[in-house]
Amino acid sequence: MRALRPYLFLLAISATTCAVAQEFTASVPLECKVLSGYDCLPGQASCGKIKPELDIEPVFTFNIPNKEVKSPYRTAMLKISNSTTNRDSLVVQGVDTAIAWSALIKKATGAMTVSVADAKGGYIAFGQCKMLPAAK
Repeated sequence: MRALRPYLFLLAISATTCAVAQEFTASVPLECKVLSGYDCLPGQASCGKIKPELDIEPVFTFNIPNKEVKSPYRTAMLKISNSTTNRDSLVVQGVDTAIAWSALIKKATGAMTVSVADAKGGYIAFGQCKMLPAAK
């Protein structure tokens, strides 16, 4: 029994790691904190740091089951027109009469990249997502 202890310990660690590592899916809402981003306008030689339109935390909320996204950089809700997955990522996209946007969220880590374009310019934001409890 004593000879099996190291193996039992490794088995317990492996089981814990598997239980903790959870893949990001489109089945639950995601909250994604912006860590950095850039706002690009026509006629400017370079992009500036992104700033929220509202005085709120820089967090995107992706509610893929309800087909909507709340952005800290726009006042209107963004509607999801397409969502899909590939081997590595969730891909979420939307269009409106004035804007087009796309988001990519890595399934293994929750790393996020969002780009939004409108007639005035565009922005790109990088961040980290976490899963929210499923709505009941």
